[in-house]
Amino acid sequence: MKRKFIPAVIVSVLLIISMLFTLIAYADDVTWSYDSASKTLYISGTGAMDDYENSYSAPWNQYILQVENLVVEDGVTSVGNYALSGAEKLKNVTLADSVTKIGEYSFASCPLLAELELSKYVVNIADYSFAYNGVTLKDFTLKAPAGSYALHYIIKNNRSSDNKINFETERVTCGQYSVRISQSGGMFAYYPYTPKYDGTFKFYSTGTHDTRGYVYDSDYKQIAYNDDYGSSTNFSISSVSLEKGKTYYFGARIMNSSLKGTFTVYIEPVEYTVSGSVLAMNDPSGAASSIVIDETVIDGTQTDGTFTRTVTEDNTAAVIEIGDKSFNYSFSPDNDPDIIVMMCDINSDGFVNGRDLAYMKTTNSKYLPLFENFIGYED
Repeated sequence: MKRKFIPAVIVSVLLIISMLFTLIAYADDVTWSYDSASKTLYISGTGAMDDYENSYSAPWNQYILQVENLVVEDGVTSVGNYALSGAEKLKNVTLADSVTKIGEYSFASCPLLAELELSKYVVNIADYSFAYNGVTLKDFTLKAPAGSYALHYIIKNNRSSDNKINFETERVTCGQYSVRISQSGGMFAYYPYTPKYDGTFKFYSTGTHDTRGYVYDSDYKQIAYNDDYGSSTNFSISSVSLEKGKTYYFGARIMNSSLKGTFTVYIEPVEYTVSGSVLAMNDPSGAASSIVIDETVIDGTQTDGTFTRTVTEDNTAAVIEIGDKSFNYSFSPDNDPDIIVMMCDINSDGFVNGRDLAYMKTTNSKYLPLFENFIGYED
């Protein structure tokens, strides 16, 4: 039989093409490595991690009973089904912001995994992703940002299930928040709020989407709701009564559950009553002393340094006068009631120096014990 020979140049071209196809085929692959010294499993690369059929089919299964730390690096977009299921020594998990999906049973049967932090970029969490398979949720805590899909997932579970998820999230203050509904299917953006005073508050939205607004108490019982306000498709809950020290959940969603998008919500006080004292500052950091400034004029009224004031949305500020000093003070339902003022600049020249000290000694000033903390302080 006559053999055919392929010219070397053709072989080289075919090899290059083959290499290019190999690079393209693996450009979005996810790879892994295990450091036995630190007992750390690293997942790296780009794209989604594979989903696995059970607890034994992940490629790092030979290390699953040893791994204590998991690091999913930037570029990886998911944690696959059953990826770390059964990792009985897993304690610490670090997920890059590129991770948007948590697969089912991905962290099931991990009894030493006490907490997991999810970013605002996570938009898909499967059922039974955490604990389960003989591991209860009572010793596990999820950390999730306010307004995120992860917090939506937690509260949805806790409202409908007896198997509650412990969670941590920041408490928001009164203000403006940009809502990002990142997943269709009726996602809520939740904002936990804990007022420091009893009062009435309002919650409303602006934007082009048709929105709905809700307020729930700490047991997830609905206490306020609105769909459309007047001719607007934005919601407006104009007055809801809240108790100081209790946490409430302000929730907003797009009416059409098949849509994703952004809009803006506002949490604002309507009226609350605040009581406090005007205190001398303890040091330049702003800490309060126990000294009440007993000759304080508030909005033209002489006081003993204490006050009780009903604050409304149209009247949030007061004029404070102490001697020849005068300044405006704005109240907030998110601030402590006491007004803290630096009192060692006796002659009001903007500096704390020897002249102030001489005057305080002459008058036996009650602020003398604070003075040494302010030497050289420029107001």
